[in-house]
Amino acid sequence: MSESETSLPADQAAAQPADAVVDATAEQTSAEPSTPESQTTAAEQESAELSTSEQATAAEKAGPVAAAENGEPAAAAEHGVEAEQSTTTEESASTGESSAADTTASEAAAASEATTSSDDATPADDAAPAAGAGASTAATPATPAPTPVPKPAPAGPRPRPAAPSPAALAGKKPTAALLPVAPAAAEHDPAEIAAAKAFGSVAEDGTVTVQDGTQVRTIGTTTETDHDAALEPFAKGYLDLVAFLDQTASALTAPEHTQNELNRLLENLRKNMKEPQVVGDIPALRARASELREQAKEKIRALEAKRAEGREAATRRRTEFVESIEALVATDPEQISWKNAGETMRQMVPTWKQMQSEDIGLDRPTEEALWKRLSAARASFDRMRKQFFSQLDERHAEAAAQKEELIARAEAMQDSTDWGPTVRAYKDLMNQWRRAPRGSRKKDDAQWKRFKAAQDTFFAARNADLHETEAEQRKNLEVKEALLVEAEALDPGKDLDAAKSALRSIQDRWEEAGKVPRGDMRRIDDRLRAVERAVKDAEQAEWRRTDPRTKARVEGASSQLHSAIASYEESLEKARAGGDPKKIAEAEAALEARKEWLAVIERSARDLG
Repeated sequence: MSESETSLPADQAAAQPADAVVDATAEQTSAEPSTPESQTTAAEQESAELSTSEQATAAEKAGPVAAAENGEPAAAAEHGVEAEQSTTTEESASTGESSAADTTASEAAAASEATTSSDDATPADDAAPAAGAGASTAATPATPAPTPVPKPAPAGPRPRPAAPSPAALAGKKPTAALLPVAPAAAEHDPAEIAAAKAFGSVAEDGTVTVQDGTQVRTIGTTTETDHDAALEPFAKGYLDLVAFLDQTASALTAPEHTQNELNRLLENLRKNMKEPQVVGDIPALRARASELREQAKEKIRALEAKRAEGREAATRRRTEFVESIEALVATDPEQISWKNAGETMRQMVPTWKQMQSEDIGLDRPTEEALWKRLSAARASFDRMRKQFFSQLDERHAEAAAQKEELIARAEAMQDSTDWGPTVRAYKDLMNQWRRAPRGSRKKDDAQWKRFKAAQDTFFAARNADLHETEAEQRKNLEVKEALLVEAEALDPGKDLDAAKSALRSIQDRWEEAGKVPRGDMRRIDDRLRAVERAVKDAEQAEWRRTDPRTKARVEGASSQLHSAIASYEESLEKARAGGDPKKIAEAEAALEARKEWLAVIERSARDLG
């Protein structure tokens, strides 16, 4: 395996974005002969690693929050570039060579499976090339070349730890430090590196261990004999993890996240914090990583709650839409506006699809139930519309038949010249037409045109006749107005007989003149009636004056009054002689009244005389 496949240079690692933290696996195998126990240990580690990756994949498919939570336990030693720890054993050369070859092949195959499973669990990982590197190693079971470990430049003489014995290092290949899958800092603070180194140690055989809480873990091997130089890359890896957590914390302060981003962030935390192969205060790292996981989960829960609210609003909106369609279908067919309703039903499916694209998706049972209601409403609407228009066609046919009968009767009378009765007959037909049921607009319009044409033919002829009659009547009016002037000049008081004779002549000519316009008829008739009343009154007065019976009655009344007056005069004389004032007053009043009556009678006698 080449150096580029094992680790990234510091400048390239620093350029990696925080959200591109990936599970990059680089296999490092030891060429030292190993015992069967060491082979079993490596296989168990790979099996545990593969099992954890499969669990993460299943959890992620089960749900975003569940996948993140199931991936938290750090069951296998994985952090960025994975390295195999080889146990230093001393066996015979022949047995060692055979065991080393078997171990290399089995470990490479297991690493390839673990890498593939890890890639499936995190589809968004950007470090597929690193995983591919692990797969390539598994496909070629040759012993990989040793990977050189970066060394700091010597700074003069310094104390050196006791060097491992040649026997301990015989036949061993150096194991590279496990670098974190995190962006490497461009520069590291020497003080921070020194503080991190305090948690690590290097054994005489090159085994590197770290104080992880209450336990000591083996995290790799090295051929570097200088203690500080051996721990240098492991301490820098620790600082890279610190930088990774800083970047994760910074990412969590963003105002908005998608759920996929938060799930990917949790997955990266899980991968990077699985027993990290670094030297430093690992419990502090885990505590901070746990806090960040809780922050991410809290954001996920907030997104879930917001999504639940959105789904509830979407459900309410869809339900209201379905209810509006159902209310439309429940409308009385006679009251519904079929044009508008048809347009609403045509837009039903596009509106539903638009709501699907705009709103948060509903759960399948709810959406299916609403769609079934919507589909049932549409089917009911189609049946109702079909039934309504079928009945409407029947009513239209009946209306058309009734109106055809009315049209036939109207056309039969259109040439009549019997104006009065025909006008009344047409008025009756018109009332029947209004009471007839409505037909289709097109048919109704056509039938109305025929009916009205028959009416128009009759009334046009009638109006033409009326125009001729009106012209004739205006001439008659002129004649009658001249007769009125002649009649109003008569004076029955002077010569009653002459006035009566002239009036009879005027009346005869009046009848011969004929009809006048209706608007002038009453006016001229009233004037003629006034002349006739004046002549009649004069005739009555003359008759009363010359009536013998009236004259005899007047003379008799006059004679009686003369006798009565003579009698009352005697009574008055007696009353005066008696000196009774009351009798005198009564006699005087009675005498005066008879004298007045006598004066009236005498005037009448003179009028009659």
